[in-house]
Amino acid sequence: MCDDNENLDQQLQIWEKTVDVQMHFNDLCLKVRSFAVSILGVLLGGAAISYRFGGNISLFNFQFHIAAVFVSISIVVWLAFFSMDRYWYHELLRGAVQHGRSIEDALKDQVPAITLAASIRNASHASLNKNAASKLNWFYITILSVQVIALFLVVFCSLTVGN
Repeated sequence: MCDDNENLDQQLQIWEKTVDVQMHFNDLCLKVRSFAVSILGVLLGGAAISYRFGGNISLFNFQFHIAAVFVSISIVVWLAFFSMDRYWYHELLRGAVQHGRSIEDALKDQVPAITLAASIRNASHASLNKNAASKLNWFYITILSVQVIALFLVVFCSLTVGN
């Protein structure tokens, strides 16, 4: 009987540590997104200032506004953050959650209330009827779309062909 209690205690400690790891990866994902939005703000702010006060640059016999460079850089940076967030940190979080679910499945007969990972997953999927990866893609693609429209407007509203 004592061995069963010790084994259960060890399994609960493993589950608790897994939840800590999940929280750590979730925190990293949020920090990456926060930093991405901050960098985006700086670059688009630079684009706005350069659009107001900057001039045109020439490239391959075309002249376009310097603001297009800032918007282009913001797109590259935004895609880099998306790649890091979606295909690196999100996958680490997903792996930690899957591991937590397997521990919860193993313990469900002994501790019926240990359903945190399943409860979070169900709540997440109920929100917008999409999984976390789809919502993450939607977040980045929506902002990317605005950037592409801004780039189009900056380039094609100021585009001139040189002599």
